[in-house]
Amino acid sequence: MVEHFPQPRGRRFFIEQERGVTDVRVEVGLAHVRVRAGSGERGLQNHLRILDAIAEQEVSVSLVKIHHDWITFAVSQSDVPKVTQCLETLGMEYKIVPDLALVITVASNMRESAGVMAQIAEALWEANANIIETGDSHDTVQCLVPEHRAFAAAQALRQRFHLVEVAS
Repeated sequence: MVEHFPQPRGRRFFIEQERGVTDVRVEVGLAHVRVRAGSGERGLQNHLRILDAIAEQEVSVSLVKIHHDWITFAVSQSDVPKVTQCLETLGMEYKIVPDLALVITVASNMRESAGVMAQIAEALWEANANIIETGDSHDTVQCLVPEHRAFAAAQALRQRFHLVEVAS
């Protein structure tokens, strides 16, 4: 992507943004929550009840996915007791997978880079880091993986995308 900035006296210059993967980060201490919300109107109401109850406890959620019968999201491991209490109070069927980490691959113009997700998935597979959930933005792909494999996954991604090694 080329950006144009106006300059005095009608001059223009161009800044070429760096393309490709530029960084890999790891965020530890997460859990994945899957809640059966039901279907139809009742399911929609339950999705909202679940999110409202968790928000009232001041718990931040990420990687939120709303499916037909289920809602899934990630929370901080330290917030699991609050989330459990909310879901028990609401009488919801749920499953929580603890001890996870978010491996974040950073690249400018991620959505314009073909094949990045395939390379990420392959590198994580080779590192034996099962992907529990994914998310993305304009410049990142986030993969929730078992915490004990997160740094190996990050190392595999750094090698795959030819990034400089960093001490962990």
